[in-house]
Amino acid sequence: MRGWFAITTGALVLANGARLRRRLHGLDRTAPSTEAVATSHAFLVATGVQLSGEARRAASAHARREGLDVLDLVPADLPPERLLDLARTVRVARYRADRFAAGQGAGQALLVDRSVLARAGINEREDYTPVELLKIVRRLKQYAPATTGLAIAPGLKAASLGGAQRLRLRAAGYQHPYQPVAYLPAVRTAAVTAACVTTPGWGLLALALSALQPAAVAAGRVSPGSRNVVATSARRLASWPAFAVEAARTRRAGGAAPDLDARRRRAEYQAEISTETAKHFEQRRDRCPWCGSTALETRTSAADVILRKPGRFSYDQCDACAHIFLNPCLSPAGLDFYYRDFYDGLNADQAEGMFAASDLGYRSRARLLPAGAGATRWLDVGGGHGHFCLVAGGLLPNVRFDAVDQGDGIAEAQRRGWVRHAYRRMFPDLASEIAGRYDVISMFHYLEHTLDPRRELDAAAAALPPAGHLLIEVPHAHGPSFALFRGFWVGLCPPQHLHLISPDELVRALAERGLRTVKVEFGPAHIFGDATSAVYYLTQKLQPDPTLPWLPYEATAWRRARRLGALTATAPLFPLAALVDAMMLPYLLTGRRANVYRVVARKDGEPSVLSTDTKG
Repeated sequence: MRGWFAITTGALVLANGARLRRRLHGLDRTAPSTEAVATSHAFLVATGVQLSGEARRAASAHARREGLDVLDLVPADLPPERLLDLARTVRVARYRADRFAAGQGAGQALLVDRSVLARAGINEREDYTPVELLKIVRRLKQYAPATTGLAIAPGLKAASLGGAQRLRLRAAGYQHPYQPVAYLPAVRTAAVTAACVTTPGWGLLALALSALQPAAVAAGRVSPGSRNVVATSARRLASWPAFAVEAARTRRAGGAAPDLDARRRRAEYQAEISTETAKHFEQRRDRCPWCGSTALETRTSAADVILRKPGRFSYDQCDACAHIFLNPCLSPAGLDFYYRDFYDGLNADQAEGMFAASDLGYRSRARLLPAGAGATRWLDVGGGHGHFCLVAGGLLPNVRFDAVDQGDGIAEAQRRGWVRHAYRRMFPDLASEIAGRYDVISMFHYLEHTLDPRRELDAAAAALPPAGHLLIEVPHAHGPSFALFRGFWVGLCPPQHLHLISPDELVRALAERGLRTVKVEFGPAHIFGDATSAVYYLTQKLQPDPTLPWLPYEATAWRRARRLGALTATAPLFPLAALVDAMMLPYLLTGRRANVYRVVARKDGEPSVLSTDTKG
C-alpha cells in the first residue's frame, strides 16, 4: 500500500507536468524587426530588467501584427519555476479570448498602448517592482479584455530577485481568484516527502520527477542560466512552505497598514447598528404589494447568509397570486446599509470574482433576442459591473451596449470600455428621457432587487419603441430549490431580494402594459450550484471572516481559529454538494423546476400569446 502511494504520487506529478506544459501552449516568441517602435506604444519595466532596443522593436511589431493593446513580455531567461507559476494561473491559448481571465504575466516588462494607459490611470515608468507590474497587468486586462496577450521576448533579461522578492512575486501572482491553486503545490510537496519517508525507493523516483518538472515544462520556451537540478530541487521543495509563511506575514503586514482605517470603519458600523437598526425597515405589510390580498403566510425567516450583517428577514407569500416578498421591506437607509461593501468596498474583489466566474450565463442571455430582431442599441438595466455587456458586445459587435445602475461598478465599466455609456440613475426616473432610443431593454436579476417591480415594468414599457424587446431574468422561487434550501437558497439572497414574482404573474403584468410575451424559458436559464452555495452559506454561519466590521466581536485569535476550523470542517462537503447538484440537474432542467426563469416580451400591441420553453 505504501509503495502504491509513492507510485501514485509520482504518476500525478508526471501528469501535472504534462498539464502545465499544455497550458503554456500558444506562448509565442517575438520575432526580430527593423521597424521603429510605434509612437502609441509605451513600455513599463521593472527595476533591474534589461530591455534592449531590438526587444522593444520586436515587441512593438508583434503587438501590431496580433492586434494587441497590452503585451506582457516574458524574459527568455525566466527561471523555470516562475514559468510554472505562470502556467498555473493562465491558460495561454484561451487567455486573449477569455474576456474574464485575470491579467497575469512574468512581472518583468509590459508593452501598453498609451490610450489604454490613460484610461486605466497608470503612469509610464521603468522603475516598477515586479509585484507592481503584476497588479498593473491585472488591471490592464480589464481595460483591454480581448487585446491582451503574452509573448517570450528574446533580448529581455530578467531582474535578479532575492528569495524574499521571489516569494512576494509568487504571492502576488496567486491573488483571487487563484488562491486555492496557490496551495496545491504544497500538497504535492507534502505527498512527495511522505513518499520518500514511507518507501524511499519509489519516493526518490517521485522526488526526481518533481525536481525535473520545471525544466521539462519550460523546455523549448525559456533558457535558464542554471541547470543545477539539485539546487533547483532544493529551492522547489523549500519554496512552498516558505511561500505559506510569506503569505501569512504579508496578510499580517497588510492588516497592520490599514489598521486605523479598519478601526474607523468598524466604529461607524457599530454606531449605526446600535442606534439606527429600526430605520432599516419599513412598516410590516398586511397586504400583498403585488395584488393587494390579505391572505399572507410566512414562507421562511433567514439571516444575511453572505456577509452576515445583523438581522433576521421574513419572507411572506400571497395565497392569491403566489407573490413572495420581504416583509417588512427594507427602507432606503436599510438598502444603503445592506448593499454597502457588498458589490464594492470591502467585498469588491469577491464580487468581481463572482461575476467573472463564467461567461456561459451571459452568452445564453445574449442569445435570447429573437432572430431577425435587428437590434442596434441595447440598454442593460441593473448592469452591475458590466460583465454581461462585455460578453454580449463580443457576440453582437454591431450592437451598442449601454447600462443603468447606481453603483460605482457601472462607472468603472464605462471607463474600461465594457459599456458605451453608463447612466447612474434610477431607471424609472430615466425612462422618459430615453424613450424610443433602445431596441432592447434587459433586466437580468434586477426586478427582485427593486422596491416596486410594477413601476420598473411601467418604465420599460414607456421607454421601448414599437417592436422593441424586453428581456427579463429572475429567480424562480416557486420551484423545488427554494422549498428544499429555504433560507440557504442562493436565489433568496436575504435581504437584498425584495420581490420574487411568479412566472404567470409576470407574464400577466407585461400583457397589461402592452408587452406580448413571446417566450418563457426555464431549463436553459437554470444556474448550477444550489447545494454548493448552501455549503458556503453554512461556512459563513459557522464563522464568517472575523475582520468584518459589522460583526459584534473583534478579530481575536480565537475567532480566526474558528474561521479556519469552519473552512476545514466544510471543505469535504463542497465536492459532495457538487455531486448533489449534478444528480439533481436532470430533474431541475425539466418542466418549470429551474431555479431561474427568463421572459422575452415584444412591444407590438398584439394580444398576449404565451410560448413556454420548459426543456433543458
